[in-house]
Amino acid sequence: MIISSLLIIAGMGCGKSFLEVPPQGKLTREQVLVDPDAAQKLAAGVYNILYDQGLLGVKWVVLGSVASDDADKGSTPTDNGFNTGDVDEFKFTSNTVIFNDVWGAYYTGIARANGALAILNESTIDEDLKKRLIGEVRFLRGFFYFNLVRAFGGVPKLDRVPQLSEANSDQFQVKATPEEIYNFIKEDLQIAVDNLPVKGTAGTQAGRATKGAAQALLAKVFMYLKDWQKAYDLSSAVIQSNKYDLAADYAVMFREAGANNIESIFEVQTGPSRATDGKCDAVSANFSNFQGPRAKGGWPNNVVDGKVYSGDLGFGLNTPSADLANAYESDDKRKNGTIIFINPTNPTILWDGFTIPAQNLVENQRYNYKAYHSPFKETIACNGSINDKDNKPKNIRVIRFAEVLLINAEAAMHVGQDALTPLTRIRTRAGLSAVPATEDNIWKERRTELGMESDRFFDLVRQGRASGLLASKGFTTGKNEVFPIPQSQIDLSGGKLKQNPNY
Repeated sequence: MIISSLLIIAGMGCGKSFLEVPPQGKLTREQVLVDPDAAQKLAAGVYNILYDQGLLGVKWVVLGSVASDDADKGSTPTDNGFNTGDVDEFKFTSNTVIFNDVWGAYYTGIARANGALAILNESTIDEDLKKRLIGEVRFLRGFFYFNLVRAFGGVPKLDRVPQLSEANSDQFQVKATPEEIYNFIKEDLQIAVDNLPVKGTAGTQAGRATKGAAQALLAKVFMYLKDWQKAYDLSSAVIQSNKYDLAADYAVMFREAGANNIESIFEVQTGPSRATDGKCDAVSANFSNFQGPRAKGGWPNNVVDGKVYSGDLGFGLNTPSADLANAYESDDKRKNGTIIFINPTNPTILWDGFTIPAQNLVENQRYNYKAYHSPFKETIACNGSINDKDNKPKNIRVIRFAEVLLINAEAAMHVGQDALTPLTRIRTRAGLSAVPATEDNIWKERRTELGMESDRFFDLVRQGRASGLLASKGFTTGKNEVFPIPQSQIDLSGGKLKQNPNY
């Protein structure tokens, strides 16, 4: 009998799921059916996959940023960690490991969501709480599938926990079309919109999905589908809710001080802002370390306010490209909030006083400032060590109000509404004057506003510009618009799962 790994991940059973114990804690099915606290923890188990390296951690960053013109591989010339060099130069194949890692992470998330929904749908807890938790889990499942379809195109649609008797069913082995996946995403997110509370009302907390988060993500989905009226209506609803605004300081927004601020619509929680019952040893997954500035042969210790930090900051992967740096206008405040520029002759001092030596001791010329987590001015790792580089509690900003404004501007341009006002709000915060609300200007603003936030590759594909702008990196039209289906998944399906074109 052939059983694909996505089904093994999803869990199977004769009459009920193998997922008897939810991913978070030692809960039983019987507890979750009647106990509101247990039901909350069950939903938290779905959130806790978000920081997986393959889901929103460094491996997803490689696909969204390194594959684009926003970022280069970075690190040392011989370092191909996480297949960054293969992805950067489009030299990957279906056997390149990173794709199976990403695939597995997202289907693990989907399995958790399906397992949680199977129990929540039968629970007898308070009906309002039940609807909210179902809305949260369906928001997450919709998000997982949105990233899967952007990365791989059509993928198998697991809309529930498969039973053992269904192990070889084509329904769970064969790719659904992108259209079928997008319809499934829309259904999940609409349920979330209908059932989630508005930010700030009873039952909401930092890190949990809200009505605004579901509306914002659904607006983004409709933007990808070029359903401009729905993208406009949903983004307008988020704007008119008056629950969100642009943060005053762009750079501070990506620091601990900016966690869950007025601009945050959905972000992954860690450290002091963690609100999803996550475990200390699983909250950071090396996000900052892998992108931190890398030394050549060692650095002197840093001392700030009597605290001593030894050595460099990380592996230096995913470095901002010269092309991204040149995309910013000269007086754009976002440039230095996005990119750490290494001084060629003198030390570079970061916002917290951390000193990076001059270029001769540093591997790369630029680093991702949005990924930096201060060992001096922000919460240190869970184990209490200032020198634990691997477990820095860095929140990941997934959906910001600024992106909603940009979705609104792009959609408004297509449906004959005011695109200039939302575009100008973005530029005013950046210290820039207004420009006409043309497609090129809106797309340019998306790049400079969302730089290094792992969306650029997918933006270029949906805009139809990847073939031109990424040709010099090795992008092949008719092939690289999506990444290859992992060969190991095809093998496990017995060939039922088909490869994407030209791989």
